[in-house]
Amino acid sequence: MIQAMSTKEVKRELGRRIEMVRRPEFLEDRIRPYLLTQDGANGSWETDVLQLDGTGAATLEINLEDQKVFGKFYPGDNGPLIYEKLKALRANGFGPDSRYQVVEPLGFIPEYGMLLTRGVDGPPVSESIGVDEEALLSGVRESARWVARLHACPVRIGKPRSLLESSEVLSVVRRLANVMTRDPAHLERPVAMVRQMEELAEDTVDGLLVQTHGQYRPIHVFISDSSVAVIDLDRSRPCDPSRDVAEFVHRLRVMMYRDQGTVERAEAPTRAFLETYASEIPDRSYLTNLRFHWSRYVFHSLSKELKDSESTDLESDPSVAFYRSEFENVIQDRYGLREA
Repeated sequence: MIQAMSTKEVKRELGRRIEMVRRPEFLEDRIRPYLLTQDGANGSWETDVLQLDGTGAATLEINLEDQKVFGKFYPGDNGPLIYEKLKALRANGFGPDSRYQVVEPLGFIPEYGMLLTRGVDGPPVSESIGVDEEALLSGVRESARWVARLHACPVRIGKPRSLLESSEVLSVVRRLANVMTRDPAHLERPVAMVRQMEELAEDTVDGLLVQTHGQYRPIHVFISDSSVAVIDLDRSRPCDPSRDVAEFVHRLRVMMYRDQGTVERAEAPTRAFLETYASEIPDRSYLTNLRFHWSRYVFHSLSKELKDSESTDLESDPSVAFYRSEFENVIQDRYGLREA
């Protein structure tokens, strides 16, 4: 079974499938029927591997003239479930009749474990980071409206994820172990941060389950004049709504820091996202666990930085200082989340 394969073996197997799909005869026979214009296309097929590292699904971009589709190749047997999930969401408020959409699933080709989806319109919100402040503000507000609608959607698909699981406590333990392995001298501060997270955990509430995206990031939200379309819902399942919110703002701020060397220009879009989301959700309790999830995301990023950094003086490392500052902002409730 492919689930038992090593990362290298999974990469090799998915690579084999991709090469079969890229053949002109396969594209003509199996992909062309899904295109909006099947006849009269004189252009040549173009394909590009976007993801193939053996750690999860692989992604192939397929183009014919001005039409773009994507093939996602799954190493396990969850591809059909993801296909059905997207169809259910499209049928329940996230389809072509709505401005707020999920990517359109075109079909599932079982012999290759491949989910085929249509390309979405517009650029991702991430493209505006550090480039166009007005576009970014508009983009994060639309992103907040999209995820608020998902959280209010009555659809429940996938195995519910408890607060214990979504908080990834065991992952926190692994991160601490990695830091200790690199340099035990750097363990004191992460341990102190865990204690602060334990204090936040005292105020968390379990059982807040809505349909979530599962990996909600600025790179997954595409905005055009007619639609706000979101991709990569593989991990969508009933879970704590604030987990999506925490991941989006954390990723937004990290991307801004990496692009600009400072997080200052992320302040306005951060507040715009949080305020818009809070105004759109039907129940303010959706934000109850936000500080806990947000602090955990920052902690994970800092732990990775401590483990992977080549700096010999981590105390003065700018990236380490950034993550510590981000963590303190959440702990000190700089964004007024305690009142949510």
